Amino acid sequence: MRRYLFLALGLALCGAVGACTRLEIVGPKDSGRPGEFPHQKLASRDALPADLGDLVGVTASAEHPNWAQAWFMRPDKSIAVVWINSRTGSMLDEMLIIPRR
Repeated sequence: MRRYLFLALGLALCGAVGACTRLEIVGPKDSGRPGEFPHQKLASRDALPADLGDLVGVTASAEHPNWAQAWFMRPDKSIAVVWINSRTGSMLDEMLIIPRR
């Protein structure tokens, strides 16, 4: 009886492992949904442009712990979001613009 129990457990474990799928690793902007806000290219990735305005917040995501989003209020009151990788010290070459009316 024990042999049949271990055989059944082994087959169940093999079936469960076989049903698993590998998770896809995506970047912070690769959500697969079409964006509604425009993106603008940064002139340089060496420094943040002064015309971004005041830094109002920094957020991080548990899904992408190395990436931080820096939120800026521009002079026209629109919001600009820049992605910065804290591990490599690099920055994405485009920013998200959230217009305000």
